[in-house]
Amino acid sequence: MEALVLSCSTGGGHNAAAKAIVEQLKEHHHHVVFFDPYSLKSKHLAHQVGETYIKTVQMAPRLFGLIYKIGKAYSNMQHILPIDSPVYLVQKKSAQRLKAYLDEHHFDAIITTHLFCGEILSQLKRQNYQLPPIYFIATDYTCIPFEEEIEVDSFVIPSKDLEAEFKKAKVKAKEILPFGIPTKKGFHEPIAKNEAKRKLGLDENKKYILIAGGSIGVGDINETIDTLQTFLLSHRDHELIILVGNNLHLYEHLQLKYEGFKKKHLIKMTDQMPDYMKASELFISKPGGLSSTEAAVSNIPFVIVNPIPGCEDKNAQFFTSHKMAYWAKDIKNELLPCVVKALDRENQECMLFHQQKTINPYAARDLVDYIEKK
Repeated sequence: MEALVLSCSTGGGHNAAAKAIVEQLKEHHHHVVFFDPYSLKSKHLAHQVGETYIKTVQMAPRLFGLIYKIGKAYSNMQHILPIDSPVYLVQKKSAQRLKAYLDEHHFDAIITTHLFCGEILSQLKRQNYQLPPIYFIATDYTCIPFEEEIEVDSFVIPSKDLEAEFKKAKVKAKEILPFGIPTKKGFHEPIAKNEAKRKLGLDENKKYILIAGGSIGVGDINETIDTLQTFLLSHRDHELIILVGNNLHLYEHLQLKYEGFKKKHLIKMTDQMPDYMKASELFISKPGGLSSTEAAVSNIPFVIVNPIPGCEDKNAQFFTSHKMAYWAKDIKNELLPCVVKALDRENQECMLFHQQKTINPYAARDLVDYIEKK
């Protein structure tokens, strides 16, 4: 099978989900092409689109939340007045570039993990351009604004418990497939905690709390670290692993601010996330759709902080309502109680049970198996 996988670099989650699909397709010996459709114009444009999103989220998360609310209101209005969204309309030139590419390259299936790519493909569908089956993968635990206007053959959603929401939104797909959000197989492959520590060069006699702001380094991580220092005073065998992603300014800031704080390990962008999950006792992070799924698939106690207003609030609500995480809404007053609860053995067993019950660790495999049978 010839497969095309499309994504955009607005944060790491979309690309990570796409790469999980690429990994599985290659394991099944299929030929795969994976790229950002904006790169058909130039790599600079693809980078610019991603950077604009990332800077907005990093510098003005409340503004992003406001834009999300406006988008949701616009989506609701579309049920009454079928007006194309600005997100759809701005994809016209990108759609023509992708059309030119597809004229010269044959594919048996197209899989995408990003709304923008879905909108580009929808433009071609409305032009009656002959496309192979299109599979769209939603990477948040809610139907985000404008997903309901994209036109695809199959809509892959994070959980069967969200089926009613996506049906109510009237997504334009022939079928809804509740396979889950794809994660790379390293997150569900078993590995002993000490073996993971050895792979990362960590002290096997220490216990680690993993802190992440997502691939773009979002959230007031300073307050999280400051609050956890109180915990570390009474838990001398614990240390912090702090992932800052692509936010180099944050990396340098943390290096300077916590120069004398020895119980920390600052990590930039890494491809060893599965090992860091397996080496740690606890994961503290904003609730990105992909990173939250990776935590549940890794079966690690999870405390949510600093959701980006909008879809990540919905992710946090889904995970807490399904008993898969605790949510420290007020870091100063709620983080330490959440950490203590998450490290309690009985609470851990309950949380990990619900993660296993709710999240499919084999979403990528199940989707590829399904495509092969079509």
